[in-house]
Amino acid sequence: MFRKILVILGFVVVCALFSGYFYCADRYAAQQAKQLKCDKINVIITNSQAQNFVSESEVAGMVRPAALGKKLGDLNINALENYLCQTSAICKAEAYVSTPSTLNLEVTQRNPVARFMTPQGGFYCDSSGYILPLLGKVTLDLPVVSGKLMFRTPAGGSGFPKEGGPWLKDMLTLTETIRSNPYWSREVVQIWVNEASDMVLYTRSCDEKFIFGSLTDIDAKLEKMAGYYRTIRPSAAKNGKKYSVVNLKYKDQIICK
Repeated sequence: MFRKILVILGFVVVCALFSGYFYCADRYAAQQAKQLKCDKINVIITNSQAQNFVSESEVAGMVRPAALGKKLGDLNINALENYLCQTSAICKAEAYVSTPSTLNLEVTQRNPVARFMTPQGGFYCDSSGYILPLLGKVTLDLPVVSGKLMFRTPAGGSGFPKEGGPWLKDMLTLTETIRSNPYWSREVVQIWVNEASDMVLYTRSCDEKFIFGSLTDIDAKLEKMAGYYRTIRPSAAKNGKKYSVVNLKYKDQIICK
């Protein structure tokens, strides 16, 4: 019995020694790794196929002065991530170090859902309502909104708006409804906001302008618009008539002029 206890105690001691050794070895390796200097920056843009706002070289260039040649232990990972997210084109950034001395940056670009045009210039807006300038070399194929835009403007009333408020939220509901429908996403090319704050839709295949009215009952108004396409327009063409304005703003009515 006593011999069995000695064997067990010996086994425990050996395990403790090995555990201590590996712990110390890991701590030493970690300390040594912190002394290494960053000699490479690897950038991964997770949605580069969908957007082309920033390139890998541009992202690397943004952090190069603060990272390249610096000790890995001195890198402020959170600060690097926050700095990248201050760029309007980037909505998410993750930074981490891999062996032996590479700083990895995974960034996600914003996904615009509408393009707005003003006398001061154009800008995009993503689904969260974040406003960002027109970026990249390619103009995205998105619904274009122009006219009397009801954004909250900066102090002094000049420059790009900082936020859209409730109106922008409702407008994005309209543009997202259009974008999610395969037919309307191809057909509707512009949304104009007139002086009466009515939404006016211009389409690819019709010369008529469609008075949509307020940003309410969106699905019902689009269904009336589809009804005009199916029945009223073909009937008018058959009888030699041509309408220039189709008013959809009133409930259960389509007024053609």
